[in-house]
Amino acid sequence: MAEALRLDRWGRRLTTTSTLLFLLLAGQLAAQAPPDAAREAWDAIYIGNAKVGHIHLWITPVQDARGRELLNVRVDYELNLRRGNDIATVRMRYGTIERPDGEVLRLDTRTQAGQQEIRARGDVIDGAMELTLEVGGQVARKRLAWDKDVRGPYGPEMSLSRDPIRPGEVRTVRNFVPDLNEICVTTLKAIGLEEIPLGPKGDTFRLMRVEATLATADGQRKPEFDAVHWVDESGQILKSYVNQLGGITIYRTTKEGALARTDRPLDLLDHSIIPVPRPIASPDRSRAATYEITGLPLETFPTDQRQQAELIRDGVIRLQVRTDTPTTGPAGPAEPDASYLRANPLIDSSDPLISRLARQAVGDARDPWQRAVAIQRWVFQNIRNKNFSTAFEPATAVARDRSGDCTEHSVLTAAMCRAVGVPARCVVGLVYAPDLKGFGPHMWNEVYVQGRWVALDAAFNQSEVDATHLKLADTSLEGVAPFEAFLPVLRVIQPGVRITPIEVR
Repeated sequence: MAEALRLDRWGRRLTTTSTLLFLLLAGQLAAQAPPDAAREAWDAIYIGNAKVGHIHLWITPVQDARGRELLNVRVDYELNLRRGNDIATVRMRYGTIERPDGEVLRLDTRTQAGQQEIRARGDVIDGAMELTLEVGGQVARKRLAWDKDVRGPYGPEMSLSRDPIRPGEVRTVRNFVPDLNEICVTTLKAIGLEEIPLGPKGDTFRLMRVEATLATADGQRKPEFDAVHWVDESGQILKSYVNQLGGITIYRTTKEGALARTDRPLDLLDHSIIPVPRPIASPDRSRAATYEITGLPLETFPTDQRQQAELIRDGVIRLQVRTDTPTTGPAGPAEPDASYLRANPLIDSSDPLISRLARQAVGDARDPWQRAVAIQRWVFQNIRNKNFSTAFEPATAVARDRSGDCTEHSVLTAAMCRAVGVPARCVVGLVYAPDLKGFGPHMWNEVYVQGRWVALDAAFNQSEVDATHLKLADTSLEGVAPFEAFLPVLRVIQPGVRITPIEVR
């Protein structure tokens, strides 16, 4: 029982990396284009040596009402990941209607990381797409300039298939990236031919190595999406690799190979922990800490009233963290940005059930901080089924089902706080997990009271958030690309990253 209690207190409250993995795959390892004659392709996804999912792509000729010959291209992803004793399944499918040359006319993507579907869709009209994000009846919209040369999510792979790349060639493809929900630029660089073992017998094939990098339209690099493809002479990608979470590999295979199940899915927790050289005693009681961190740039860690980061020597960051309160540090503006009070598709604070639960939690409290603490405690006490089987749920689903890990605690806390007039946001970062002997991904909250952002953690039932919470980013989860805020976690779960506690008290 004691072991189970410790796992429940720490291990089951680390945030999901399955959603992050899915975002990563959607951004760069799009399904590899099949030969035109086949019109269908299957791929298997591996982390290390463990199969974790598959990709299925198929292309169907269609005609529109005007008799134009078009293509309906659809790609389905599925990931099955073990986290402790729970299995999380994440599914995504996206489709386009496009001309034979790849010009996109319609886009529809659907992600299911829990009980509710997250859908993004739009039509290209007069050089623009009105992209609509829908979750549980809530809608967000964004207008994207969409030229005829913009391709769908699989655009780089289709480019290689339609026009095989030559040694030394560099080409760029403007393509839509799901979940980031924006048009990015993929650069493909053909390095040269390599002997690559493939298949169960390890037969070698002479394939072109193509390195792919991703940047936003304004030139901001997204290194977490960097990939290497190995391409045959016809332009078909037979293998892809991303250096994340211990190595993610995609292989072209048969339908049977893609759908084959493993006896015991990969435990993603094993690939999500940054070990420490010595354990931290009583981390939940820590109120001030100093760490030395190597293998990351200084800008990885934001500086605010709760934590300060500085470069103390080449490649070494000193991070100082302390527990904050509503009176810590100088006060800021009287009101924060309005997005921290607005309802959005993932934090639907206008939902009647969330409003009712929030009023029930705060009772007669009028002070904003007292309201926030009451909500934090209510969420801790009422999400009784603390598990990893849900990858990510919006607040409305959490309010109804009362289950999940720290992501569900965080979105419900933010929604309930906003419902009673307390500005709130979600924080993405790392937390020390004693049972796992290191730092793992986590999500908590900050509320704006007395002119300051103050941390709360409903998953740990902390209104004084301990000093083993290391912040990477914060987000209102507003807009059509809310999951982009989770990318900093992928940047830190890398080989060579080291966190050394210098002093924790």
